[in-house]
Amino acid sequence: MALTPPVARTLHDVGLAAWFGGSLMGVTGLNGALDAVGDPAERERLAGAGWSGWGRIGTAATAAHLLGGAGLLARDAVRRREPGVAAAAATRTALTGAALAASAWAGALGRRARRRRARTPRCAAGSGWRSGPCRS
Repeated sequence: MALTPPVARTLHDVGLAAWFGGSLMGVTGLNGALDAVGDPAERERLAGAGWSGWGRIGTAATAAHLLGGAGLLARDAVRRREPGVAAAAATRTALTGAALAASAWAGALGRRARRRRARTPRCAAGSGWRSGPCRS
């Protein structure tokens, strides 16, 4: 099924807005608010919960953006001889690739941090960062 240009443009733009806006809110809003949490273990737990909740929505937003982008590329293939069309398509593709790489890198860092937390010994009640290091 071919996407019509308005549908492709809408999927592309709304998907990008949700993908970028949600990520920006997470980095500035969620992570910024977590600075107020004193306990590092609690801060990490809350950050993990917040970013895990965003994961499904971010994936859907990215998929909508990519689907719309594919529709725009298909439209541009027909119009490639018009002035500026090939350059715009190449620019959109390069920027989308860079955003996908940044998202993949952030996801890999999040998975690495989650694995590191899983290997870290849990502190007994009353011990922790204020009373000194945990002993396993």
